[in-house]
Amino acid sequence: MNKLSRIISSLSEEDLLKIKRDLVAGNVDRLVEMRLSEFQEVKFSSKQCPVCGGKITNDSFVLEFGKSYIRRRAFFDGLDCLEYFVSVKLKKEDLKEVHD
Repeated sequence: MNKLSRIISSLSEEDLLKIKRDLVAGNVDRLVEMRLSEFQEVKFSSKQCPVCGGKITNDSFVLEFGKSYIRRRAFFDGLDCLEYFVSVKLKKEDLKEVHD
C-alpha cells in the first residue's frame, strides 16, 4: 500500500468530500503541478549554461548527445548558446574521434 492510500484510508468522510470537490474543481492538479515546478526550480538552480555560465531555468534547452552507451545531457539558457555548442564544441569532439 502506498503513502497516499494510507492517508486516504485515515481521513474522515467530511475530509474525503472536500478532497473530492477539490479534485473535480482541478485544485489538486494545480497544487501537484505547482509543487512539481518547485522541485524543478531547485533541480535547475544549481545548473549553469556551459557556454556563457548563465542560470538554467525550467524553459532551458536540453541537448542529449554521445554514443548510446554513454549519453550526456547539456542544458543551455538560450538558443544561441545551444547553437554555439553544437557548431563549435561538438564538431571539435567529432574531429578528435576521427583522428584517434
